[in-house]
Amino acid sequence: MNASRNTYSLGLSALLLFGACGTPAEHDNGMADHKAMMVADSTAKAQRMAQEDIVRALYASFNTGDLSKLSDHATEDMVSHQMDISIKTAGLQAVRDQLAMYRTAFPDLRQEILSMSTSGDRTFVQLRIQGTNSGAWGKMPPTGRSMDVMGIDMVRFENGKVVEHWGYMEEMKMMQQLGLVPAPGEAPKKK
Repeated sequence: MNASRNTYSLGLSALLLFGACGTPAEHDNGMADHKAMMVADSTAKAQRMAQEDIVRALYASFNTGDLSKLSDHATEDMVSHQMDISIKTAGLQAVRDQLAMYRTAFPDLRQEILSMSTSGDRTFVQLRIQGTNSGAWGKMPPTGRSMDVMGIDMVRFENGKVVEHWGYMEEMKMMQQLGLVPAPGEAPKKK
């Protein structure tokens, strides 16, 4: 009795499974849809990985100060929405000028990627930024003090290159660490 019940259950399961598959044409359409979804997923993953590789390459060049390959990863007319007001150039040249200014002020400048995420054409980066202010920063003389702050960057890509940048770093914390602004609860320095 159990053997015939198992055979009946197996037969019913097979009938339900094959019935759910529909006609051969429906099955072929389902397979084509599945294949298209797999291709789209693979393409999106490849794009995400390519964008994140570019971001890693950019930070590696920032950390060494070698900006010779910057135009391999960003367009000449890219826009950075976090530009120092003293920079008067535009596009990728403005980025070069700002990085040169920071590396003059902080020759040991280091930006460490803590986490990264990509959604569509935008890549988001959480950073740790460290350096010692041993050079002039614009008109400000060096303080000899170090900074260790967090930052967030977002870059937008078009055709495999960075075209826009937005960023934030703990500027007030940096100014406090450099002794340029009193820390909360600290009395201002007298001149």
